[in-house]
Amino acid sequence: MVGFMKSVLTVATVFGFFAGGLAAPAPTPEIDYLSLIKPGPGFPTPQQLNLTNADLAKPAPALAKLMVRETLEKRYNPQCWGEPRCNYNDAVGCYNYLNSLGSTTCAASGVVRMCSVNGCNWYARSLNGYSASPCYKAAAGGAWVINNCNVGGRLSGSNAAYDNGNLAVDILAG
Repeated sequence: MVGFMKSVLTVATVFGFFAGGLAAPAPTPEIDYLSLIKPGPGFPTPQQLNLTNADLAKPAPALAKLMVRETLEKRYNPQCWGEPRCNYNDAVGCYNYLNSLGSTTCAASGVVRMCSVNGCNWYARSLNGYSASPCYKAAAGGAWVINNCNVGGRLSGSNAAYDNGNLAVDILAG
C-alpha cells in the first residue's frame, strides 16, 4: 500500500508540475501609452483628451468593418513594406490616439508626423502638395496597414486616409 501511495504522489506531483506549465500566461504589463505617445505638431496630448491607457490599447477594428470602398474606384494602392517595422502594439496605440481626435484635421504639405510611440511613426503624406482629412479617417487608413501588414507582431506600410486618395498614411519605425 505504501508503494502504491508513493506512486500516486509521484504522478500527482509530476502532473502538477506539467499542468502548471499549461496554466494561463501571466498578464502582460500595461503599456503606459499616456507617457509614450508623442503627438504630431499642434495636436493635443492624450491627457488633454482625457484618454486612458485602456482607451489607447483597444484593438484596431477589423478591416471589413472599416473599408467598404473596395467597390469604389481606388486612387491609391495600399502596400506593405519590409524593415524598418513597428511593434504591433505601438501602432495600435497611435491608431487609437488618432481615431480619438475625431474630426480634428490631419493635414500635410509634404510629410508630417502625426503620432509616434517607441519609434513607431505614423506620417501623413500629401500626394498633391496639400492634403487634409479628419484624423479618424487617417486612422482608418492606417488600420488597413495594422490588419494586413502584421508579420510576427511587427508591421510597416502605407494606405490612403479613408475617402481621400490624396493623403497617404505611412506607418514605419525609425
